[in-house]
Amino acid sequence: MAICLQCPDQDDSLEEDTMIVYSPLTLDKLARQRLLRDEALAISALKDLPNILFPVMFEEAFINGYTKVLTAMIPVWPYPYLSVGRMIENLNLETLKAMLGGLDILIAQKVHSSRCKLREIIWMSEYYDSCGIWARSHEGEGLPVSMTKKKPVRISPACGMKKELKVTTQLELMEGRLDESTTYLLLWAQQRKDSIHLCCRKLKIQGITKDTVKEIFKTVHAHCIQKLIISYVTLKDLAFLNPYLRQMNNLLYLTLSHITDMLYVNELDISLLSAFHCLQRLCINFVFFMFDKLKEFLRFLKKPLESLSITNCNLSQSDMDCLPNCVNIFELESLKLAKINFPYLLIEPLGYFLEIVRHTLKYLELQSCGIQDFQFSTVLPALSQCSNLRLVRFHDNNFSLLFLKELLCHTAQLSQLKREAYPAPLECYDRGIILSHRLEDFCPELLDILRVNREPKKVTFETIQCSKCGGYYVYNLETQSCLFKK
Repeated sequence: MAICLQCPDQDDSLEEDTMIVYSPLTLDKLARQRLLRDEALAISALKDLPNILFPVMFEEAFINGYTKVLTAMIPVWPYPYLSVGRMIENLNLETLKAMLGGLDILIAQKVHSSRCKLREIIWMSEYYDSCGIWARSHEGEGLPVSMTKKKPVRISPACGMKKELKVTTQLELMEGRLDESTTYLLLWAQQRKDSIHLCCRKLKIQGITKDTVKEIFKTVHAHCIQKLIISYVTLKDLAFLNPYLRQMNNLLYLTLSHITDMLYVNELDISLLSAFHCLQRLCINFVFFMFDKLKEFLRFLKKPLESLSITNCNLSQSDMDCLPNCVNIFELESLKLAKINFPYLLIEPLGYFLEIVRHTLKYLELQSCGIQDFQFSTVLPALSQCSNLRLVRFHDNNFSLLFLKELLCHTAQLSQLKREAYPAPLECYDRGIILSHRLEDFCPELLDILRVNREPKKVTFETIQCSKCGGYYVYNLETQSCLFKK
């Protein structure tokens, strides 16, 4: 616990800059807006609209709610893919009905327009550009370079469905309920299951009702799901979900969060992980049954993980000891252990594990664990061998100034580091008071240790949070000063 000198007064530097900068609309945007105000005219103009203008016209109609234009654009869409991308925040029930109405027209047509190439509509924000078209749909279409620039996307397992039209989406079950739009989409897809494949790539479950889950999986094929987030459920709920989970053999990312029920822990069937043949990333947060279960949890994995994150969990010494022996994490690229009570654990096994993954590990986060000098010193030799590290975060641990200098001597050898976060040394606190001036005095010397071997990119030194206001001080390499943040 610590308090800062900002309490109870507010720092003037925290005042928001309320100045708004206005940019004039371009002529082409003004022309599109004027055309769309007359929806009948806009619809009649679609037959002569160049392909290159379809994405921007769609975006304008989508954001501003010109539903009749959206319906008319679907049956003549000149690209194989149509994604709402970041515009998904504007996807309301009326917009959804308009686009599904366009698909109904396309389905009903015995002879499709020669212009229409649409095969898939995507209602997901991830991995897509802001134009409303998936990057790969631009290939060979003569679109500007700015619209065709590809983003790095992993090749995902195919869901195996071969229907002519596909609707790819993400579903959220919040507090055991579906929103109005999702309910409508599921009913629509169920009624058209012979001609439409509803492909759910991301499923978020926050609390469940059994009837709703059953309704979802009447329409959604479990093997299509690649990202699954389960939170605020009991172990009994997990047992109910088990048959569906075992069908998710294309799952790439799994998050389990806020599963705190301990009454039925002995009935937990961890072997369900063996069904996840493609799992790449595992995130565990606020899961009480993890204590003494890590080895058992990881041994059921079918292939090596790329990313492992464990936060807000209690781990035992046997959990730490198992790390160097879990072969399914020997190719790890990202390891995050945060808000775990380390002061009572021996962490030498973590050092042995870092030696094993020294050639693959790129991201290492050990934050808010209360790690002390004598504990982390056993990890330093292995840390300096992780030559491919791009990011390290060690803030909110109990390091003295002397030890912090020793740590920096090791990370100074890591030439690939792009981002580094370290804790403010213990000398920056005096009887529970955060002394920001000491942090500002220490940091130039600490940075010089890094500069002996390389030029640091982004480095921060952070104090713990003030117990009163939640603020903290950060010494920032860019500004070379100590800033108060909330």
